[in-house]
Amino acid sequence: MRARNTHLYIVLLLIASCLALPVRAGVIPNQLIVKFKPGAIALPQGLTVSAVGAVSVRSASLRALNVKYRVAEVRQLYRDALAVYEEMRQAGKLDDRSAAVERGLENDYILTFAASQDVQQAAAEYRRDASVEAASVNSRVRAYVTPNDPDYALQTALPQIKAPQGWARTTGDASAIIAVIDTGLNYNHEDFAGKVDLPDAKNYVAGTNDPLDDNGHGTEVSGVIGAVTNNSKGIAGVDWSARILPLKVLDNQGQGDISNVSAALAYLAAKKSAGLNVVAANMSLGQYNVSADKYAEEDPAGIKERCQEAYDAGIVLVAAAGNGGADWNSYPAYYPTVIAAAAVDQNDIRSFWGGIDPDTGQQQASNYGVWVDVSAPGTNIFSTEYTPPPNGSYGGGLDGTSFASPYVAGLVGLVRAAFPSLTPAQVMDDIKTFADNIDSLNPGYAGKLGTGRINVFRALKGLISDISLPTDGSFVKGAVAINGTVSGWNFASYEVDALNNGALDTVINTGTVSIESGLLGTWNTAGRNGTFTLRLRAYANGMTSQEASVGVTVDNITPQVVLTAPAAGASVQGTIQIAGTAQDANLDHYSLDYGAGASSLPYQNIGTFYTSVNGGNLTTWETSGLTGAYTLRLTAIDKAGNVSREAIPVTILTSVPTKAAQPVDSLPLTFVLPNPFIRAGTGGTTEATFSYSLAGNFNSVIYLFDLNGRLIWQKSYAAGENGGKAGANSPAWSGVDLFGSSVANGVYLYQIVADKKVIARGKIIVLN
Repeated sequence: MRARNTHLYIVLLLIASCLALPVRAGVIPNQLIVKFKPGAIALPQGLTVSAVGAVSVRSASLRALNVKYRVAEVRQLYRDALAVYEEMRQAGKLDDRSAAVERGLENDYILTFAASQDVQQAAAEYRRDASVEAASVNSRVRAYVTPNDPDYALQTALPQIKAPQGWARTTGDASAIIAVIDTGLNYNHEDFAGKVDLPDAKNYVAGTNDPLDDNGHGTEVSGVIGAVTNNSKGIAGVDWSARILPLKVLDNQGQGDISNVSAALAYLAAKKSAGLNVVAANMSLGQYNVSADKYAEEDPAGIKERCQEAYDAGIVLVAAAGNGGADWNSYPAYYPTVIAAAAVDQNDIRSFWGGIDPDTGQQQASNYGVWVDVSAPGTNIFSTEYTPPPNGSYGGGLDGTSFASPYVAGLVGLVRAAFPSLTPAQVMDDIKTFADNIDSLNPGYAGKLGTGRINVFRALKGLISDISLPTDGSFVKGAVAINGTVSGWNFASYEVDALNNGALDTVINTGTVSIESGLLGTWNTAGRNGTFTLRLRAYANGMTSQEASVGVTVDNITPQVVLTAPAAGASVQGTIQIAGTAQDANLDHYSLDYGAGASSLPYQNIGTFYTSVNGGNLTTWETSGLTGAYTLRLTAIDKAGNVSREAIPVTILTSVPTKAAQPVDSLPLTFVLPNPFIRAGTGGTTEATFSYSLAGNFNSVIYLFDLNGRLIWQKSYAAGENGGKAGANSPAWSGVDLFGSSVANGVYLYQIVADKKVIARGKIIVLN
């Protein structure tokens, strides 16, 4: 990694992308790829391709489909691979892994129709057959146009971020400019020929207009962003077309004044406003807080304002998060007007490098934090080098968030080329929204490496596949609506499936029309229980696919509820024990409540509990203060929303409680929330709640007075209802007086009376 001074460190970055230009391929109108269930069909012994008449088909419905679509030939799709596995078996070299792979291939076939058919419809019908696991259309493909740069194979980050697929949409805009605020640029390098905006370049270190690189860092970063691509020389850049504008703010040691960075940003904002088509600026550099508090926002050299100005002018800013292995504020990456880029390795795991960081004293690794926006490759990057002059060279082993940032900046250039009307905020949202989530690969850093590792293809809307409902980990039942998005500029079709233990259980729906945040299909889960995976696969016109999945638990079994004590019709008094069963494998909670009479409304809650009980004590019920016929009700609800309920009649005999009020845990005897009671504006509420606990059921009253002792409001509560029941009470006040008018701002005094005794007093502040 590059050196950094104590004022301004260079954050090493990486840009990831793939090099290839796919060409649209058409659907083959007379073929399907079908995966049959084991034993569904059998070809004649020794053959891997056969006329359909010689094929043994077990299912009558499958035979009917073959006739309907005039299937003429059946060919085993993976015949060559299967032959190799058979040779391994004969030689005794077929291990368990290879055998498992073989089993997964042997039931895949190509069905060739005698004439062209509606193959999308045919695929849908075959998928619905009980003998079929999966079916999809076949399509033609032709070779990608891959950059002929000789060192492209060394740029493994490009395929990692799906750059080749994205280049099918755009390779950039030749009129666009990406500024590189760094150590300058070797503009004589062969891989920048014709791509450097020298007339607008600046050298803030020497105070000249010559930005020639004397360190190498800026040249390396620029190569990631936009080295000339497909020129039979060196490497490929993420953005093939955009020109590089070098602004030199760091010296030959990779050090510089942050004021120069601020000046460069101001210059860019001005040039943009003057008509220079600057679409992005990359800053593979940064600075931590000067003060001891590393988390209190600072604004060195007014750089926050300069970032805001450049952003407002229409420039998308990208900066490295830093290499200190810490979550300290790093500027300018920390600001919301800047995309903060963390670094990951080739496996999408947070990057760690050798050595001790001089600023944080920790092992050098990618910084992290909730302020990070996205991640990009930043380990072992291959790029342009600034020596030997004049033509430069190439080198690898580059590490750091300095090389993650330019991958993001290059992507900004592509997004701007594809969608020129997007604002900086929209570009930033696009890149963040369509990054690949990597939280599961980075335990302990969930939400601290941004929304994920950038994906060029998805950011350019190549193919979007997303399930929004149900969410991952949901519990579902009955008919389940599956919502989400399937779209993209090369979208062709989609399929929604339910998988059980990795195997296809149901094809829920298919379609050829893109959907934006809408209904993808409805899954009838009747007869199913347990864990399933919902899978959404979107297909492009070349059979490129994008997959999304969520795990759900299907629960169509209602909870078990039984009341065993008291017995139905029993006479009870005082404190009684309620016993029975409230259980479910996926119980959310059970509750007990009561109401006066045989069909009670409303019911008063006795308690809510979150652990299953099987033939044991459910809770106690304080009946003192109640008299007559009541209904006792037990309700259990599981996490899927299934509800079971049992209600029994009881007769409560007269008994008198010995005391009125009791404290609630360590809380005061009574309290009001919210207090102050703000009735309008931001944070306002419509009600204030009095919270207190009673030892028994009492006729109760709440009185409210102003500071002069005048009665403002009062309300009475019957014994047993909320406000006068045993246990917790939470009656509400809407902030009005006895005549229904809103009370004025001020302090009010309340007192609560139960069993004709004052049990609590307090104050409430009202703000309108």
